[in-house]
Amino acid sequence: MILITTILPLLVLFSWVAPNANCYAPCIRNPYKASTRTTHQNDYHQHQQHHNLQAHNNKQGGGQITFQYSPSSLKHLEATELPDDYSRPWTKEKFQALGGAFLLGAICATLGEYVALPQLGDEDAKVVSLVVGSLGIAAGYYLSGGEGVMESERAINGGYDRKLVMDKPARLQTVLRDLKDDAMVDNTEGRGRLTIVETTRDGWDELSLPLDYIRTVHGQEYLDLVKSRSEQTDRPVRFNPLYARTLVDQFTYEAAVHAVADWMDSVDAALQNVSGPKFALVRPPSHHACRSKAMGGCFFNSASIAAFYALDQPNVQNVAILDIDAHHGNGIAHCVEDEPRIRYCSIHEVVKDGEYMINQKVREDDDPRSSKDCDHGPLGNICNINLKGRTGWDMGYNDALLETALPFLMEDDPSLLIVAAGFDAIYSDGTSRLALMPEDYEKLGNEIYQRFGNRVAFGLEGGYSWQEHDLSQALIAFVEPWRKGP
Repeated sequence: MILITTILPLLVLFSWVAPNANCYAPCIRNPYKASTRTTHQNDYHQHQQHHNLQAHNNKQGGGQITFQYSPSSLKHLEATELPDDYSRPWTKEKFQALGGAFLLGAICATLGEYVALPQLGDEDAKVVSLVVGSLGIAAGYYLSGGEGVMESERAINGGYDRKLVMDKPARLQTVLRDLKDDAMVDNTEGRGRLTIVETTRDGWDELSLPLDYIRTVHGQEYLDLVKSRSEQTDRPVRFNPLYARTLVDQFTYEAAVHAVADWMDSVDAALQNVSGPKFALVRPPSHHACRSKAMGGCFFNSASIAAFYALDQPNVQNVAILDIDAHHGNGIAHCVEDEPRIRYCSIHEVVKDGEYMINQKVREDDDPRSSKDCDHGPLGNICNINLKGRTGWDMGYNDALLETALPFLMEDDPSLLIVAAGFDAIYSDGTSRLALMPEDYEKLGNEIYQRFGNRVAFGLEGGYSWQEHDLSQALIAFVEPWRKGP
């Protein structure tokens, strides 16, 4: 018993101080034929001819798409990147701290069990021994110099949670490089222009409008919280103690505000329809950010903010949001649930309670929207489509898009479609178990293009299979219909 109560907590401590690689093991399940709904089919067919005509009109001036990114996105990503020479050396001080932790933990566990056994019985005494032993390990570590060890490694690791973050600067850099290479390829098949723009804004005065809309969705108090936490830190730290993957650094606030501005620029491009749509290549992402809570690496809900911004533009009556990220956009649902002029549909992998970020017991107070298909929101403007693992384009995804998602979004004849474009449904992406191929995204994009033409605003969400260029291939394939034009 003493060995269990001392060695087990010590192993936990070792996992805290030793480097740890990300490891995802996708679970293979039976192929899934997505269930379909019929509640919106009649309206869908009645409006189909109208939307095809509208899409044809919107296509005029097509054949071009612009990708827009801000340098602040790269600064934010680089702050959470581990250096190439990253290591935590096994110094004399570290051995001393760990030895002290083991010794005091063993002593405390032994004494705890010895004292508690006559009073509480065997089972309760084991619990007491485990708790007291764990406290002894922590105390022994600090009393033996553990605090100094952690402080000396601070400049190396910048926060122990950095190893858990999937978003790397190489991800965005690889995408930008591949987009530039594709844009330089000789056009022999009638493909239109692909333009890459680095946004430059002269100070915070040009960000006053995005800040106003952030206040509209998130409130001044939360805006000030993100700003203060970002300005007060010199290294990546947890924004919320519960979420190890949501780290705030000194560049987070600036990058998040610029991300909102880039999304709003995408809305302007879609509504003005002068030179084709814009795709905001932004970091941090947005679709997990709730009204007053950062989650999943998201701080401000740029997709929702873009929708509210669009509603204030001339001749915009309704807005639709399609979320194709493999994970449920709980934040978008939370932000738009009370706005009847916005319809939101998320196509995502079904996730059991407790897996990934879908633990409702933790989230329910500040994030009441769930990923379940029965959750339509208080106004019925939310549609959740759950797909089983290993779902591919021809094995359920296409049906979900054509028979449920698009009919639901088009029911109110939206003036604009906002796409929360996550690419983690690719079969090679370790963060989900869906099975789309990169080339399937051209089919997905074509279905959107046929219905909305250039009246679409895009923003980047998830997608992390950049090492083999699958992310870039999917992204390029997705926008191909807009490059080909009418």
